[in-house]
Amino acid sequence: MASVGKMLFVFLCLVSSIVFVTPDDIPEDWPPKDEKFKYEAEGLYSEDFDLEIGKGLKTFERNLDDVFTCRLSYEIPKGETETWRFTLNTAADKSSYSCFAERPGPTKSDLNFKQFKMSLIGVNEINYGEAYGAPSVPLPEEEYKLDKDKMEVASLPGKFKGHVSRLFAVALLHRLHEEL
Repeated sequence: MASVGKMLFVFLCLVSSIVFVTPDDIPEDWPPKDEKFKYEAEGLYSEDFDLEIGKGLKTFERNLDDVFTCRLSYEIPKGETETWRFTLNTAADKSSYSCFAERPGPTKSDLNFKQFKMSLIGVNEINYGEAYGAPSVPLPEEEYKLDKDKMEVASLPGKFKGHVSRLFAVALLHRLHEEL
């Protein structure tokens, strides 16, 4: 019985240490509207960016470790700008890299993409790639392709229905082979 009392005491101490923030405590200008999320650490880069709307192909790309580049090319003829997140990371041994481009959060989108392509540069083998229509629902395979020769995940003309919420790819780094 003493252990139940001790656990209850610990629980009450933990609960009492939680700081509650009421709406009155949050400044009116929070979160800042002009600041985008950006994070950098060893082997990781993440940044929010605004999709550009209008005719023609638009491109957004970032580099990690001066070795790996991930490029997102897309076309959205009309609609309202959305903020997306671009994340690149590497394995601890730097043998593989991955790239995500996604709409953060559970928000619904009315954007209708005409096309998309995620290209991986500085790697020699793309292991996996996928496109999602809803955040956790992969697009049907007939709407996009993983092209291992071109190192890209891309929509298929005439098949892609226009809705994408996330693109993801994993690849192996170029390795110089030494002769024995």
